[in-house]
Amino acid sequence: MIAATQSNHPLGTVSSGNVPSPVELGCERLKAGGMRITKPRIALLEALGRHSAPLAIEQLHQELSRNACDLVTVYRCLAVFEQVGIVQRSFLHNGTAQYELTLSGTPKRYNVVCKSCGAAEPVDYFPVEGIHEVLRERGYANLSHLVEFFGVCPACQQANTKRHSH
Repeated sequence: MIAATQSNHPLGTVSSGNVPSPVELGCERLKAGGMRITKPRIALLEALGRHSAPLAIEQLHQELSRNACDLVTVYRCLAVFEQVGIVQRSFLHNGTAQYELTLSGTPKRYNVVCKSCGAAEPVDYFPVEGIHEVLRERGYANLSHLVEFFGVCPACQQANTKRHSH
């Protein structure tokens, strides 16, 4: 049964020679991590590649075709993706996990998430990467951190002000 989930998808084995797509980069990372390239993993990489903002697992599952995979498979794939550095997990203020691609090799991206509408906006400046370097110099390895910013976005503030003024 396991062999049936393996894919002969062309992006699982061949690079286009141009700028690699998220699927190609994800497949390269999976292979480098000793993981298999499967149809559900390819479908999930494609869904993640269509978005620049973090998405909840349920949103990702809804984007996949009915035949791509079930919700449990999405959870398992995302756990593997996080393990090999394909996705970054963040959280909403209510604890809901969200995932976004991290394939470009750039430092971790931080977002501020609106408590009202859930929209995420990148934070352009954050010096925590320097703290990682200090800790590496102290001998720490396999470092990770979790930093989340929450607030009410300007659009929701304005909408809230309009509602209360009438």
